[in-house]
Amino acid sequence: MKRLTTSISKWGNSSAIRIPASIIKQLNLQENDRMEISINNNEIVLKPIVKEPKNIHELFDGWEDDGIRETELDWGSSKGDELDW
Repeated sequence: MKRLTTSISKWGNSSAIRIPASIIKQLNLQENDRMEISINNNEIVLKPIVKEPKNIHELFDGWEDDGIRETELDWGSSKGDELDW
């Protein structure tokens, strides 16, 4: 793992740390993404907050059909507590 350095800067009444662009790109983060910050064993831990979809529309927002399927898939007979179709 490559180690990078940064410094703490003044930002209004708070302090800020810049995250190098290479880390932002590697983690596929975007501007204004929300992050959870915590302390673990005297270390600062940042974790992206993953937005969970609230409904089917949010779940499939931005999905584009890949055009592979022309009919429904047959998954075979039920093997447990699945509903029989």
